[in-house]
Amino acid sequence: MSILMMAILLIEGVLYVTFALDPLYLYTCAILVLLSLNMVFAARTVGDPQALHLLGITLLVVSGSSFVLLAHYQQVFHPMLFASVAMLFIVIPMMSWGLGEALAVTLLVYTMFTLSTLDAKFDFAEQSLWTLQFIMLGASAVSLSLVVRNVKLRKHDISTQHDLVVAHEQITELSNRDPLTGAWNRRYFDLKFEEYLKQCRQNQNQFHFMLLDIDDFKLINDECGHESGDVVLKHIGMAFDSVLAGSGTLVRMGGDEFAVIFADLDPRVIAIRGLKKFCELNARCKYDLIQQASLSIGVASVPPDIEVSYRQLYKQADLALYRAKSLKDADPTPPNIVISVLQDPNDVLISTQSLWKMPESANKEAS
Repeated sequence: MSILMMAILLIEGVLYVTFALDPLYLYTCAILVLLSLNMVFAARTVGDPQALHLLGITLLVVSGSSFVLLAHYQQVFHPMLFASVAMLFIVIPMMSWGLGEALAVTLLVYTMFTLSTLDAKFDFAEQSLWTLQFIMLGASAVSLSLVVRNVKLRKHDISTQHDLVVAHEQITELSNRDPLTGAWNRRYFDLKFEEYLKQCRQNQNQFHFMLLDIDDFKLINDECGHESGDVVLKHIGMAFDSVLAGSGTLVRMGGDEFAVIFADLDPRVIAIRGLKKFCELNARCKYDLIQQASLSIGVASVPPDIEVSYRQLYKQADLALYRAKSLKDADPTPPNIVISVLQDPNDVLISTQSLWKMPESANKEAS
């Protein structure tokens, strides 16, 4: 608005010189140009919308007061002053007012001009007064109409932007979700894993990376059909989502292999509770093979003060899972859980070759 005011005032200054008006017109115009320029620089440094609105009101009131004083000085409303008054109202929509603010500013300027003509010590020509009223009311109507339109457009833009943000979030979540089980997919895991691990370190949380898969899943698909196999996969999502209750993240890595990442919770408790819930869901199925389905679970556990990479964690959990499956062959009674706990930072160097804390990780507990 200040830039537009400055442009209008500069044009008016040229016209004042062209029409050879009283130099006071030109001086007033020059002062208002300097004020507008100051407002332009002030607006660049002020970020508060309320402060910007006050600057806009100040510019309009000071400009209006200047035109009033010129009219009183000349004791007549020159046609250029009428044009200036009209421009003053028309620039009001250039500010991002709300309708209430724009109406208040319009009434303020209108009232100031009207009262100044009534309180004058001399009588302005009646034709000039009616012309002034017509110009002010007409310009006010145009300005307020533009403000109403701008408010509607801003509301529409905000609503559209909100809808786009919501749609983007929904599409992003859908692209990161496994459509069958509702678990997060590998893409999401690759994007968020390092961030989650970093947050655990900052919060000084023990980090657990659990890998699990379904024992003899191929046999379930072959004997009971792939639709039944899909049901079993869904049961994993339902079981571990229920057990984690928002305290961890379940990821479908691919096929029947899932990962669970969480902090501070006891990994053996999470594993046993998840397996128990999984078996309860399977018990409702009609096939004996599904009712007897179980999981093998391998866990890599890391304290917050030790740096490990995603590759090292995944490899440790994978080694633990492989050992858990070997325990299943020795004793088919579930659960088959192996937990590999990193205690010595030097063990990270051999994490792709053997389990951390191997003697304890080989222990097997009954549910």
